[in-house]
Amino acid sequence: MTDFQCLEPAIDPSNRVSFLLDWELTMKCNLDCDYCSKGLYGGHDNSTQHPPLDQCVAALEFMYQYADLYMQSKPEGIRHVILNVYGGESLHHPHIVSILTRAHKLYQQHYKHKWYLTVTTTTNAIVTKKKLQRIIPLIDEFTVSYHTNNTAKQKTLFKSNILDILAAGKRLKCVVLMHVEPDLFKDAQNMIAWCEQYKVKFLPRQLDQLKQDYGQEATFYPPELFKYDSQQVVWFEKLYQDKTYKFNPSKILPVMNVGDKINLTLMGRACCGGRSLCKDQSYKSRDFYVQNNFFDWFCSVNEFFVYIKQVTGEIFTNKDCKMNFDGAIGPIGNLNNTHELLEQLKSQMLQKILPTIQCKKTQCLCGLCAPKAKNQQDFDHIMVKYRS
Repeated sequence: MTDFQCLEPAIDPSNRVSFLLDWELTMKCNLDCDYCSKGLYGGHDNSTQHPPLDQCVAALEFMYQYADLYMQSKPEGIRHVILNVYGGESLHHPHIVSILTRAHKLYQQHYKHKWYLTVTTTTNAIVTKKKLQRIIPLIDEFTVSYHTNNTAKQKTLFKSNILDILAAGKRLKCVVLMHVEPDLFKDAQNMIAWCEQYKVKFLPRQLDQLKQDYGQEATFYPPELFKYDSQQVVWFEKLYQDKTYKFNPSKILPVMNVGDKINLTLMGRACCGGRSLCKDQSYKSRDFYVQNNFFDWFCSVNEFFVYIKQVTGEIFTNKDCKMNFDGAIGPIGNLNNTHELLEQLKSQMLQKILPTIQCKKTQCLCGLCAPKAKNQQDFDHIMVKYRS
């Protein structure tokens, strides 16, 4: 059980509240990390084909229309949209340059006077120099993921590409996946030291063992791949203490004996984007790591996220929770019939009754930062500041 009744983003001018268009452009990937599940509803699936350009452009048009409706419900100060293009590995889509060019053109033509757009990509950054130079001008902010399973040659290319992105004046954050194997955990720590040396913003991230609760079967890996030993947990605990201004997370992280291993996903989590959080409307406090079981809580995830699975055409509120408006896990629509979803949202906007998610998941991963509360009254109260 959580030790708080409400959760929302902490006040942070450097990490503003935004609406995230999470676009899984392709399932194909040039890596095969041992902790990344395979299959259509896993982390990557190389048996699929890259979606064709015309379908991708149509999806872009829908996403902007959908975001535009939600922007009308928000105060002017938080009318910010982030288009996050990822996969699989999105930068290996054969039409990625055309897609990103279209993303900017569409925004400039129809939406630039209505809300702010940031185009970002979550990428493993294992891409040729020539292709990267074509992509850099089209991306406002890069989130690059460091995978310890990479070869020595790939790690060298990764670091070189990071420096090229920074040299171009682009914002960049390096997410370092903390592998549980001792040698690879140390390699991840070395990458963090490299980031510190070159003044690269970084975010260490625990491996989350995802539970398959929707869609077709995916190939998952042994639980041991997601269990950290006592020394690693101590390392995480120090990280969280530093991030929360010496807050003592002993209520969250368990007391462990030497030799014990634990899946941190079951204990709690930090925000994917490194955002600090505040509990129970205590806006002067900041928590980086919190318990993440919000079963039956009221959640605004749909007001801050939408997830497009381009390969299947499914539209979800969020890529991890996948909660819909019927109290179930599943899509809220499909790219083959976006008109119905848009018209429904327009009607709700006119009535000033936005739909609310009531969570039926036992673990919250992506979507943790969406304002949420245990009861309806507290939820309605905290949401006033996020709605116009």
